[in-house]
Amino acid sequence: MAKQIIDVGSSPNDGTGDPIRTSFQKVNDNFTELYSQGLGQAVPGVYYVSKDGSDGNTGTTLSDSFLTIKAATNAALAYVTLNAGAKVTIFVKTGSYTENNPVVFPVGVTLWGDDLRSVSVLPQNPTQDIFHLNNACYIAGITFRGHLSPAAAVAFPTAGAGVITTSPYVQNCSSITTTGCGMRIDGSLAQGIKGMVSDAYTQINEGGIGVHLLNQGYAQLVSIFTVCCSEGILCESGASCSVTNSNSSFGTYGLVADGKVSVDNPGLTNGVDQIGSQIVLKNLAQRPNINQSISFDNGVTLNDIWDVTSLVSGTCTVTLAQEILVPLTDNSPCIFFIRSLINASGHTFEYIGTGTTLATAFPAAGATAIPANQVVTIDGGAVVYTATDERGDFKVGDQLTINGANGTISGTTFDKSLFAVMTPYILALEG
Repeated sequence: MAKQIIDVGSSPNDGTGDPIRTSFQKVNDNFTELYSQGLGQAVPGVYYVSKDGSDGNTGTTLSDSFLTIKAATNAALAYVTLNAGAKVTIFVKTGSYTENNPVVFPVGVTLWGDDLRSVSVLPQNPTQDIFHLNNACYIAGITFRGHLSPAAAVAFPTAGAGVITTSPYVQNCSSITTTGCGMRIDGSLAQGIKGMVSDAYTQINEGGIGVHLLNQGYAQLVSIFTVCCSEGILCESGASCSVTNSNSSFGTYGLVADGKVSVDNPGLTNGVDQIGSQIVLKNLAQRPNINQSISFDNGVTLNDIWDVTSLVSGTCTVTLAQEILVPLTDNSPCIFFIRSLINASGHTFEYIGTGTTLATAFPAAGATAIPANQVVTIDGGAVVYTATDERGDFKVGDQLTINGANGTISGTTFDKSLFAVMTPYILALEG
């Protein structure tokens, strides 16, 4: 005889005053009983993880929850495989979870922890990444602990994330460890956007990198707090990010942009003795992109491209951020690069250079800040920023500083501007 479900009505309540519908599984005519369960509690595409769960459960209700996040992601993969385009949410209840990492998240999976103060995730394999995120994944309310270099708490899968159309998103999480990295975005492992986004992600990685971008990876970062990191935010090999309303405290370096990558699009200047900010080019295979850099001296000097006309028969005009002062002869070779770039707005630096050990990095412990370590550019990397440090000094890039102690203004740009205004005025007085 086939099994059947018999609804026998409501039990008094579930402790909240709400009645529970109870069902029994009928095995045969003489034996009707296997289990009792609440009806309507399971929701398709929703799974639960708790410390009193078991990976032998279905994970579809809190009372039948999984014990590990990896079991939940495996169930999510099976679900989205059968339901193309479906979304999955995994709820993780309070507790500390040691996972057989890396844990790979299928496309479109959300992981929601009870709270970052009450849910911790640790790696069973400390030198491997904890979570690998694919397109449209979302993580919230988790603290990552115990990952060690070269591991990151979150990263793209080593097998590749495919085309990213909706960036993986990490929100309201913390990374608390020693040499590990909080977020690594390797552009060589993704196509499309090649990036992640993050909000309110704290990095207390004593000796590790906070956010590491490489190979033209990209990120939009809001309220990122890095503490005692070797590098708070590091962009290299053509990677770039925007950083808003964030903070770099203690550690060795704050914002670091290192290196550039070449673009296979050589060309020639088109015109005799070209100077200024607009330069005509020819013999190009493709139109240069805004925010690429051009060099007329084989990569020694980089000039950022702010605008570019359409490419017509291999010819276009580029508008440069920096004016060309030495005339360029006709047919001068030009090559293009993508800089490693950080754009930071409203950044705060606190005692950068005081070291990666929190107990000894405070000024009260005798530590001394190194202002030169706040922003570091190497081999063509660039950092565009506005920032305030622990002294109250306000900086607009490297060109302008307002001293917080005495209110004086200094910088090359300011000096040039002041000279341009004052010189005519002085000459007029002398006349």
